[in-house]
Amino acid sequence: MTMAAETATEVVKLSHSYVFPRERVFEAWTKAEVLGQWFGPHSHDCKVEEYDFREGGDYQIRMIPVREDHDCKGDPEADSVCAGSFVEIKPDERIVMTFGWIENAADIGETLLTIEFTATAAGTDIVLTHERLPNEELRRAHEGGWQGTLECLEEYLSK
Repeated sequence: MTMAAETATEVVKLSHSYVFPRERVFEAWTKAEVLGQWFGPHSHDCKVEEYDFREGGDYQIRMIPVREDHDCKGDPEADSVCAGSFVEIKPDERIVMTFGWIENAADIGETLLTIEFTATAAGTDIVLTHERLPNEELRRAHEGGWQGTLECLEEYLSK
């Protein structure tokens, strides 16, 4: 572990409620062909290049800019690529994965992303926690990106 990872303490924690069953919301995170239809904020489309959805499996997602109004820390006209591996998968309950940028983005090192799914009377609540971000500026940038991603998931599920 690098010193930067040891001292990275910034956290994004977001929640979002959906009027859909927990199994359906969870399932949207499990298949590459589905994830590719909604993942990322409105400013980007995504292409899932690798998605081995199992504990220990790896993923790689290419974020393709489609609008200029984004807070990307790399070249705003170039693709960015995030990658990591799945640490824990509890069906319909939780996904824990490492997350880092490997192409055209700020070097945040290896961070940790946890998505928790809770069934409610109205549908499903998600709590998304992104830990180990290196500074406030990058925390804010990721917060905006994740907020947009959760909104895009709702739009996908509403179709």
